[in-house]
Amino acid sequence: MAINFMGSYSGIDQSTIEQLMAIEKRPLIQLSSKKTTMETQKNAWNDVRTRLTNLFDKIKALQNTDTYTAMKATSGESAKITTSKNTPEGTYEISVKQLATRASFIGGKVLTDGQDITTALGVEGKFSINGDPEKPENYIAVTAADSIKTIADKINGLSKENGVRASIIDNRLVLSNVETGETDITLANIEGTVLDKIGLDSAVNIDAVIIAGKDAEFSVNGVEVVKKSNSVKDVIEYTTINLVKEHPAGQSDSIVVTKDTSKVEESVKAFVDQYNSTMSFIEDKMKAGTPGESASRGTLAGDSSLIRLQSTLRSMVTSSLANENTGISDISQLGVSTVDKFGQLSFDSAKLKDALNEDPIAVQNFFSSKNAEGKDIGFSPRLNSYIDSFSSSTGIIKGKTDSFDRSIKDIGKQVDSFTLRMERKEAYYVNMFAKLDTAMMQSESQMGWLTSQISSMTPAKK
Repeated sequence: MAINFMGSYSGIDQSTIEQLMAIEKRPLIQLSSKKTTMETQKNAWNDVRTRLTNLFDKIKALQNTDTYTAMKATSGESAKITTSKNTPEGTYEISVKQLATRASFIGGKVLTDGQDITTALGVEGKFSINGDPEKPENYIAVTAADSIKTIADKINGLSKENGVRASIIDNRLVLSNVETGETDITLANIEGTVLDKIGLDSAVNIDAVIIAGKDAEFSVNGVEVVKKSNSVKDVIEYTTINLVKEHPAGQSDSIVVTKDTSKVEESVKAFVDQYNSTMSFIEDKMKAGTPGESASRGTLAGDSSLIRLQSTLRSMVTSSLANENTGISDISQLGVSTVDKFGQLSFDSAKLKDALNEDPIAVQNFFSSKNAEGKDIGFSPRLNSYIDSFSSSTGIIKGKTDSFDRSIKDIGKQVDSFTLRMERKEAYYVNMFAKLDTAMMQSESQMGWLTSQISSMTPAKK
């Protein structure tokens, strides 16, 4: 390993060079600080865009017709209704007399002592379940190696075609129709007499049990209805009736279908919450801070675009709006109003409910409708159009972040170039002071030689 004697003669060692370089590198610290500031501002604008996008989505929900057309139904004990936006309003008296059930065939016992469901039965042949003579590929083929379990697996492998599922309960095959309703399970031997040997021939297997399927029987507002399923979609238009249990004779459920205003309330509240969150964030990024405390200053303080965004949003939300399709002129009539000088909003849901009960179409048209020319007008389109000018892929924020990216990239190049210059400068200092040490060492050596020569030429005193 080489030994560094730099500074041995000149007194200028590596620490001295490092001090010189620290002075030389001051512009690098300034560039790094400038880059950090730009990255922080860029990230802040990206955060603003995220919040504006969320606000855009909340406002968009107020344009969605499904928000205003939702229906709801009270819940019955034996019958329930699943509504759609087109379910007719009204009261429905539903009496459930009989639930739909599945037909079942509980096979007889065929296993002897010492056998289990995996024991080979030694039976061969074919049988059909709800068979179609033109589709022999759906027949169940049984081999001597088959057990009750493998036969059940074969049945289930064709359940889609035959409409029957098999299970094993107490060592018996149990067949059940996939669908409910008054439909029998039809079994037939195709080759051999397989059915009686696996317990599925009711004429031979005396302990076999056949349970007939039943149709659902119920009435709606006095109209008697018979259906194969307990979930019925074609009795009340655009509505599903779900039958849960049978009523005692003479009893019924009274189910009321009305408009569901909760979705409008939830959408308005979601808008208010997101608006308040967005405005609070913008306010934080714009704060001037305390003089002398740079950390208290907002990341985007003094940015004219952000100031304009804050001011315009506040004005557009609270100002009156001319709309030919509604008598509601501003959102305060729907329970949304400002509560402080910063523009934070409060929401009175009771006021919105009153407006919805009085004229739901007027409320919907306030948020979004079309004018005579077919153009979208209203609170939501106007506000979202402005938000989009900032948050879209071609908006103001995209332009700002792209500008930051270019500046950050340029600073990066400056830093790389400056760093290279500093490396060369440091190498220059090291080389220069190393040469100085060498020159001083040589000078000292020559001085010693000269001194010795002079001493040898001077006569010694007696």
